[in-house]
Amino acid sequence: MLAQCALGNRQAFETLYRSVSPRLHGVAFRFMGRADLAEEVLQEAFVRIWYNASRYEAHLAAPMTWMVNITRNLAIDQLRKHREQPLAEGQQDAMLDDSPSAYEQLDSEREARALNRCLDTLDGMQRQSITVAYFQGLSCSELADHLAAPLGSVKSWIRRGMERLRRCLES
Repeated sequence: MLAQCALGNRQAFETLYRSVSPRLHGVAFRFMGRADLAEEVLQEAFVRIWYNASRYEAHLAAPMTWMVNITRNLAIDQLRKHREQPLAEGQQDAMLDDSPSAYEQLDSEREARALNRCLDTLDGMQRQSITVAYFQGLSCSELADHLAAPLGSVKSWIRRGMERLRRCLES
């Protein structure tokens, strides 16, 4: 749906808003502690989502994770702007950040780049079989149906591709 938003599809954006706004509002409310402030954060979050949908990179995070991070970061920014006001009870707990550290994110990004580089070295069917199987969660038999290919071929493509990926990532 983010891909459709990136293309300027307003109907897709409305559908996205209806489906995820309750969860994102909950994230904003947890930080802000007041419904009116959470609404402001939510509105700004959806503006950012609309304008930055084309920058979303599926290999780095799930769509909901990406949108929650935007909302969380905006809420933290709002709290920093009004730092002179004491935090209400519960806001301090909400500011505890369970997300990965900058080092962990950098390490994860390096691993993602290395994986993408190695995936690019695979033959077409090996790459397609592995990416569809792992990123869409299909079993070998489901993948064989999806690709209209024999099950043995699909298993072979995945096995050989995984071996090549392992060698590439170890080098």
